[in-house]
Amino acid sequence: MNALVVLAGEPPGEELLSWYFEESDFVVAADGGMKALLHLGVQPDLLVGDFDSFDPDSLDSPKFKVSRDSDQNSTDMEKALRSLMREEVPERIVFLGATGGRSDHFLNNLLVIAALPKEIEVILDSQDEFIRRVTPARAAKFTGILGQTISLFPQVDCEGVTTRGLEWELSDAEMGVGKILGQSNRAVSEQVEIRIESGSLLAITPKVGFREDSA
Repeated sequence: MNALVVLAGEPPGEELLSWYFEESDFVVAADGGMKALLHLGVQPDLLVGDFDSFDPDSLDSPKFKVSRDSDQNSTDMEKALRSLMREEVPERIVFLGATGGRSDHFLNNLLVIAALPKEIEVILDSQDEFIRRVTPARAAKFTGILGQTISLFPQVDCEGVTTRGLEWELSDAEMGVGKILGQSNRAVSEQVEIRIESGSLLAITPKVGFREDSA
């Protein structure tokens, strides 16, 4: 199952949201993320949250499930994932509206996705940049990004980091706090591949005309 989770950070553009909406098998709106779907004129399969930024009572006879989760010890992303996992464990989760806005929200989102099962393909997409999680079970491949910047951000200590197609290549490297960091590398090939043996890192690239291929 391909899942889409729409959060209340920087709103996705209509074209981006429409494309992912059509590609997804199950769509979750997390609290204020519902506003972006309403603007597009589409409905999720599930709306979840404590509803401090969106009032579900404002909806006119919704044809989807509404789940109120008042747990103040979890974020909107955590609430959305908790409900999503009860439906089915997806093969891929795309997050829109997970970047931008408050930096504490964004950083918390990065911590939350680090804990997701390593077999799940995880993408954070926005108008300006594309972020993909890399795990031992999910390598990352990019096509058509010659000359573009790619930063590698270790979420935890990572071992066996190997890249192909970057200006400063890594081979069986260790990344993490006090170790190698990977800010502002550059693609010197039309195809870039990133693999790791343990840990979890994020491959971050500006969205300036590139294609992303699943590993």
